[in-house]
Amino acid sequence: MPRQPLSVSELTHYIKHLLEDHPALQGVQVQGEVSNITYHSSGHVYFNVKDKDAQLSCVMFRSYAQNSIRMKSGDKVILTGELTVYPPRGNYQMMVRGVKKAGLGDLYQQFLELKQKLEAEGLFDPGRKKHIPQFPETIAVITSPTGAAIKDIIRTIERRYNIVKLIIIPAIVQGEQGANSIVSSLQKAQTTAADVIILARGGGSIEDLWNFNEEKVARAIYASEIPVISGVGHETDITIADFVADMRASTPTAAAEKAVPEKDALLYTLQEYEARIQQSLQYFIDFKRQVLDDYQNRLLQAYQRFVQQKKHELDLLEAKLKGMDITELLKKGYTLTLKDGVIQNTSDQIQKGDTIETVFTDGRIKSEVK
Repeated sequence: MPRQPLSVSELTHYIKHLLEDHPALQGVQVQGEVSNITYHSSGHVYFNVKDKDAQLSCVMFRSYAQNSIRMKSGDKVILTGELTVYPPRGNYQMMVRGVKKAGLGDLYQQFLELKQKLEAEGLFDPGRKKHIPQFPETIAVITSPTGAAIKDIIRTIERRYNIVKLIIIPAIVQGEQGANSIVSSLQKAQTTAADVIILARGGGSIEDLWNFNEEKVARAIYASEIPVISGVGHETDITIADFVADMRASTPTAAAEKAVPEKDALLYTLQEYEARIQQSLQYFIDFKRQVLDDYQNRLLQAYQRFVQQKKHELDLLEAKLKGMDITELLKKGYTLTLKDGVIQNTSDQIQKGDTIETVFTDGRIKSEVK
């Protein structure tokens, strides 16, 4: 007789009881590497623990998390807890009650070793980093053409500085082909007229971002003749690409913001400069007008002094002329002696028998010298 089919819920609850009631799985300990960890606002912690062949979903509720050590992706840990099934998603997970560090994860150890190697070679040296142009005309964007990162970058640049030209160079940013694809895209960008390159992808686990920790990618960034801005992951994600790039941004959006100025802010600054120039020009004009007014006043005062002086000189000359006026002298009782119509100044000029003429104020008298 055929068995009656089970509902999904019935089968899921059967498996749930098998896992949760099995004696060997009570207080089980699991060792692995932490990845894709999230500290939720509720206080619960969600993460995966994995090794090279498998991974396990884990949850640690707030009551345990608040007394636990702080974990991050790449940590090697030993977890203590129970296995359970979460029926709404039909997957099993480990409810973690305790965490112990078991050393650094393999990927994180590779990260540290490569970082130390490249730093010793000078690939992170601030002195060799290229200047990011303030007003780029063309920007090459290397990222997945279908991801959220490219949308954020385009939206941000259109909002801030929509006069720039964007060249989208598609790249595989996750998986086994990712590193080679990123290197190829960086090399292709060198053949463009780009002023700056944005290398970006959205957030993810350490595994998702691992292509940006590959040595070949780091050396391709270092070899780029065009300055590179890295915008990989979220704010807390750090990759080797961030250290080698000429500028590091916390997210793809932040990379776009660092690549271009803000047009509205530039316009406001230009308006401020225009206002300052107009104010300075008006001040210059007012100052020159004041100088001209001062020169005019000085010239007027000098002219008045000159006229006054000349008037005074004319008065003196007039007085002198009046003093030499014969009519005025005759009025004062003086007389004038003429001989042959010529004024005689001394008695030696007159001889006996000469006829002279004496001039008075009211008439003349001729006389003969005896």
